[in-house]
Amino acid sequence: MQQNNNGYTAPIISTASQSFNSIASWKQSIVNQLNQRNTVQTNAFSEIIKVYNDLMKRERQLQERNTIYEKEILALRNEKRGEKGASTSSSSSGSVSNRGKTIEELENKIYKLQEDLTLSYKTSADNASSLLSLNDKNKDLQNEMVSKEIELERVRSMLTSSEDSYKRLEAIIEEKTTVTQILKDELSALQSEFLHNESKVIKLEQENSELLERWIRKKNEEASKMNEANDFYHKMVEQREQFVHIKNDDININNISTMDVDAEIQNGRNLLDKQLNMTSSLLPSKSRKKFAAHQSEVYCLAFNSNGQMFASGSSDKSVKLWDALSCTHKTTLLGASQSIMSVNFSPNDEHILGTSNDNSARLWNVELGRPRHTLTGHIGKVYTGKFMLGSDKVVTGSHDRTIKLWDLQKGYCNRTIFCFSSCNDLVTLNTGSLIASGHVDHSVRFWDCNSGESVRVLEAIHEGQITSICQSLDPNLILTNSRDHTLKIIDVRTYLTLKTFKDQDYRNGLNWSRASWSPDGKYVAAGSIDGSICVWNALSGKTEKIISKVHNIGSSICCCAWSPLGYSFISGDKDKNIVQWE
Repeated sequence: MQQNNNGYTAPIISTASQSFNSIASWKQSIVNQLNQRNTVQTNAFSEIIKVYNDLMKRERQLQERNTIYEKEILALRNEKRGEKGASTSSSSSGSVSNRGKTIEELENKIYKLQEDLTLSYKTSADNASSLLSLNDKNKDLQNEMVSKEIELERVRSMLTSSEDSYKRLEAIIEEKTTVTQILKDELSALQSEFLHNESKVIKLEQENSELLERWIRKKNEEASKMNEANDFYHKMVEQREQFVHIKNDDININNISTMDVDAEIQNGRNLLDKQLNMTSSLLPSKSRKKFAAHQSEVYCLAFNSNGQMFASGSSDKSVKLWDALSCTHKTTLLGASQSIMSVNFSPNDEHILGTSNDNSARLWNVELGRPRHTLTGHIGKVYTGKFMLGSDKVVTGSHDRTIKLWDLQKGYCNRTIFCFSSCNDLVTLNTGSLIASGHVDHSVRFWDCNSGESVRVLEAIHEGQITSICQSLDPNLILTNSRDHTLKIIDVRTYLTLKTFKDQDYRNGLNWSRASWSPDGKYVAAGSIDGSICVWNALSGKTEKIISKVHNIGSSICCCAWSPLGYSFISGDKDKNIVQWE
């Protein structure tokens, strides 16, 4: 507030303070406009208002003085009337003459005061007319101020839209920066691959020559065995010719052949039994090897088709490949800028698909260890991805409530399915023509890949969001895992729940916890929030085994997987560890 010399106070906002210089420029502009409005609309009339207030004050003083004089005149008149009725002496007449003069002077004063009062009334009338004109001007200024406020509101709305546009452009710049960083990472990976390419070629040539030498040695050994077989055949023919001349001997070459054939059949049966025993799925019982695989949580695991290699994905933004037998590290696949949520090998084991929280999926070449495609198009975290029929098509599910089908030969999305809820996991059925997806809204949805239409929706099949879906050896059965701490087997022909697995010690603690089905279809397994692994009998639905005290207590099991041949079982947890079981 600023005090004027005339006593009138006008609201002025200070522009000299340090706080004024620290606010935004558009706010400074508004403050300057308000100060200018006060100068034009208020301070310009302060002198008139002061004069008017002085005149009103003077008028009140004159009225008070006039009232006093009127009372004095009235008292003098009364006194004069009393003196006229009485007889007075000459001295009294002189006193009356003096009083008459006093009255005349007072009347003159009254006359002057009345003139002043008349002039004051006239001035008041002029001031009143001036005040009316000032009121009219004030109304005009108020109307102008309203229009200015409307204009100011319009400018504010424009400023808000400009800020929204600015934020949108910032988001686009950030996205472009992320894409640029991704491209830089890919370029770095390609450069590092190029630097090691010559050494790999030399190594491959050495391995090729070694394999060629081994192949030659093998052929020589086979030729030697063939020569021994020919020698044995000739000896047998000679013995048969000799036995023909012995009449009393019951044993002949035919009996010998039959005995040899029976022995070979028995050996074949034993070998077949051994092979059958080897292909039965391993029921994990104790830890064979436990090791820290990543720098952060292990979110996903997957074997290749022959079970000789497995891949792990982590929140440290990397995918690592491991030897399935020795658990030795083979290579690290880089390029993602956020956590890896799922991994999947192609049917021919040449490529591996990894989905990430950076809203994209990546395809790496397994042999070379370098990225082949980066699939961008989702606007949310990509939680899952699977290869479809063949190795040239993949399907991904995302938090943005869409499922996308990708053509890897062309490198772009050829179909987007809107699935109405965040997709946590999916699996391809019927040789890739059908997709089953599990969602946050507790439902399982089935989609036709050719038309993109929904085939069936199993609503609220669980009481919690579905964290994983996997397929058994029987293509008509799928296994679902949920945050309601249960697993269910669903028949995709009838859409009925065949089995429900639960245990008081099993608690699903993650939205992306992955369950696993053994290759022979006998067991299902899932990791619990307390670091234990629960294994159920898939046929009876009963708990087969609960394994604890191997993973760290309190460390949630994120994923587990059986080898396609069933001889190996692995699990990963939030404490960066992978455990191989026997």
